[in-house]
Amino acid sequence: MHNVNLEHLISYLPTHADLYVKKWLENHYITLKITKRRETKLGDYRKLIENNRHQITVNGDLNPYAFFFVFTHEVAHLKTFVQFDSRKINPHGKEWKTIFGHLLLESLHIYPKELQPYILHHAKHPKASLGADINISKYIIDDKNPAQTYLEDLEDGTIFSIGKRVFKKESKRKLRYLCLELKTKKKYLINATATVNKL
Repeated sequence: MHNVNLEHLISYLPTHADLYVKKWLENHYITLKITKRRETKLGDYRKLIENNRHQITVNGDLNPYAFFFVFTHEVAHLKTFVQFDSRKINPHGKEWKTIFGHLLLESLHIYPKELQPYILHHAKHPKASLGADINISKYIIDDKNPAQTYLEDLEDGTIFSIGKRVFKKESKRKLRYLCLELKTKKKYLINATATVNKL
């Protein structure tokens, strides 16, 4: 039992993905909210104690594949909450990773063939943050503007801007780069998939 208007939801999803939405939410009391763009998150899951319902929110400005991917991520949280004692597990622990991986594999064919290798890799190595998987972030979440430049594309020493702030790219630290803000002389770790303007 769920409170999801599937006919309305179809316009946000890839073809046939609604079949998985219906299957995954079956027997769960859930409300799905489609929100405006949020800078700090793409989606979230929470258990609403006051009415014993689950709630999933997903940003409505995402492309269909990104929307479905984020939705799958949050459904994995729902299923983990239901199957395990949430007080004894980490939000993105091994239980969540296992369930999320299974859901991605189950729905792999929903994604275009050129994206399936990235989905398959993510299913085997799920990340808590979508930004931590460069390929997922670059080719699925941020594919609205294929001409945009990413920090990882710049040579070390390149001057670039993010908004009104100007930086110099320095060295790589795992999935981020150490960058010097020219005005303040302070150094920051910036995600490799951050969109930037080369100066």
